[in-house]
Amino acid sequence: MPDSAGSQFYFCIGAQHFLDPNYTVFGTIDETGLATLDKIGAEGTANGTPDGKPKTDVKIKSVRVD
Repeated sequence: MPDSAGSQFYFCIGAQHFLDPNYTVFGTIDETGLATLDKIGAEGTANGTPDGKPKTDVKIKSVRVD
């Protein structure tokens, strides 16, 4: 997004993703988080396309930095 100053991040589900290859991968997700991400992805997007906001609102409650 223009003028986001790096304040956004994305979770890509599956082998195919839609982000520009110039984006930097900066983290990993554990098995529990991956299972949660798979559930969110299985519900689809709010607009019905393969790329977009999840159909269900998602809130990240915590992040761990190692």
